[in-house]
Amino acid sequence: MDYFIKKTDGEVINPEEILLDKLSAEKADTSKFEVPIKKRNFSVLFAGAVLILALFAARAWSMQMTQGDFYASLARKNKTRSYPVAAHRGIIYDRNMTPLLANVPSLDLAAVPADLPRNKEERERMVASLAKAIRVPDAVLLERFSKINLAEVMPVLIKENIDRDLALSLETRSSDFPGITIKKNAVRQYSDGPIFSHILGYIGRVSEADLKSDADFSTMDYVGKSGVERAYDSGLRGLNGAVEMEIDSISRLKKEKKIREEISGNNAVLTIDAGLQKKISEALAFQLENTPSVDGAAAVALNPKTGAILALVSLPSYDNNIFSTSASMEAYSDLERDPQRPFFNRALSGQYPSGSSIKPFVAAAALEEKTITKNTSIVSTGLISIVNQYNPDIVYTFRDWKEGGHGAVNVVRAIAESVNTFFYTIGGGHGDIEGLGSARIKKYLNLFGFGAKTGVDLPGEKDGLVPDKEWKEKTLKENWVLGDTYNFSIGQGNLLVTPLQLAAGYAAIANGGTLLKLHIVEKIIDKDKKNLYEARIEKIRENFISDESLEVVRTGMREAVLSGSALRLSDLSVAVAGKTGTAQAPGSNASHAWFASFAPYDDPEIVLMILVEHGGEGSQTAAPVAREVYQWYFSQK
Repeated sequence: MDYFIKKTDGEVINPEEILLDKLSAEKADTSKFEVPIKKRNFSVLFAGAVLILALFAARAWSMQMTQGDFYASLARKNKTRSYPVAAHRGIIYDRNMTPLLANVPSLDLAAVPADLPRNKEERERMVASLAKAIRVPDAVLLERFSKINLAEVMPVLIKENIDRDLALSLETRSSDFPGITIKKNAVRQYSDGPIFSHILGYIGRVSEADLKSDADFSTMDYVGKSGVERAYDSGLRGLNGAVEMEIDSISRLKKEKKIREEISGNNAVLTIDAGLQKKISEALAFQLENTPSVDGAAAVALNPKTGAILALVSLPSYDNNIFSTSASMEAYSDLERDPQRPFFNRALSGQYPSGSSIKPFVAAAALEEKTITKNTSIVSTGLISIVNQYNPDIVYTFRDWKEGGHGAVNVVRAIAESVNTFFYTIGGGHGDIEGLGSARIKKYLNLFGFGAKTGVDLPGEKDGLVPDKEWKEKTLKENWVLGDTYNFSIGQGNLLVTPLQLAAGYAAIANGGTLLKLHIVEKIIDKDKKNLYEARIEKIRENFISDESLEVVRTGMREAVLSGSALRLSDLSVAVAGKTGTAQAPGSNASHAWFASFAPYDDPEIVLMILVEHGGEGSQTAAPVAREVYQWYFSQK
């Protein structure tokens, strides 16, 4: 479309003929030229120019008059930036207000993406120089920077908890590292880390999921990853403040002011007795060192009147202070690969066959259901034999731990001496005694809290397992048989419990039949020690079993200490009631050793549960630990 000049094949115009003076113009032969622009074309050009100018004017008017405030705000943001100021995380205390940790100042190396060199080659040279300064492989740091969005103004963590000398060195060379800054922070320093790590847990940097779930998070923030740190993270974390910085065109700081004060996190007071926690840890650790083939151990101490956890121990443990060091990732990886699973909290996540420690609950069920009375006598000959109902040539034998049996025993003596044949009989039936049957055993175990979480305010608790016919048919594709009920009655087979569940169940025996919700945080207080929250006694259920039935069971447990399987605790200054347990561990020749107890017998104030994995006899490895702990605990009083 030739709106303007049209070329022709006519005579060529010489340069001197383009710019003509008056005299030359008179002599010029204009017939050689064509009209360059028509009048219509001038009109189109003029109209287009007017339209463009009108659009510019309208846009300018819109930006200034109708959207002025918006663009003024954007302009201010171009020269000001708001950065978070980390709040002080709350302190965690034991029940006696002994601090279990401290916040220690630290320095973090960070990058402000928007201030990094825009040129890729220049940025890579800077990163290589920085890598050398902080002793990090170039490739590692380059990969880290490659993931940074250069449009962001919020600091991005490069290396945490750097030493002060390195920070000073980098600050003196700040011109060499544009966009790199040192941020003040604080790390947790845990007292006696390995002793309290399974209770307190640890904190770590926010994850991608955290950043997406909470807009107030920055990559520099910490959150609780396990234990109390995780369960009460929102209260402990507090609320970050904010500082506004005015930046010039080359990202130099011109002025800064705090626009929001940070609010320190609240403090948590635990139900844990730090002294008791240390004593149990030491006693268990000694037993582990001196017992062959032991993999781990767990212990729970609680107040049976309130459900407050006084101690919670899992061994082997780990030092949660590793997460405050620059080598945290390497240390974490090493612990993750450790076959003894130091991160695994055996006390509330470990699920084990209970062995004979379940027998008091079966006895209580049999008494309550009138299957037996406290005077019912059953002769123990050392075994019970049953014939296969489909093939009389097949005979199954269920043995007692004592060859030849215990003779005639009642329920008190059966508990005291842990008589297997007695519990086979009251559980599955034999001779003239019908037996509870698996359904009624399951009913009472459920009432005592087995097969469900205790509700403790810690993450990671497991349910355990109370099996029944339907479960076996669905899971194992097998029918439930009488032998299953016999094994069920003595805590073997598919029954699984956690140490925490077992402690809660024994607390219900000790306190007269109330199953309590367990808790580990007693109260939350502010920086002025003002109570913001205080735990209440919470009853899951009560009055589900009679005082008479429980009194018989308690008598049997006391007799276990006076003359039975827990005789080694009989010389203590305080009266203890207890029950040993030896549970066959699937896939191992070594049994798990249990000892469950409470004291004082007449007015229980502490329930103590001890488990030694593959420790053999409960009376040999678990009961001695309890004896040492009770001796120390009541001597302190």
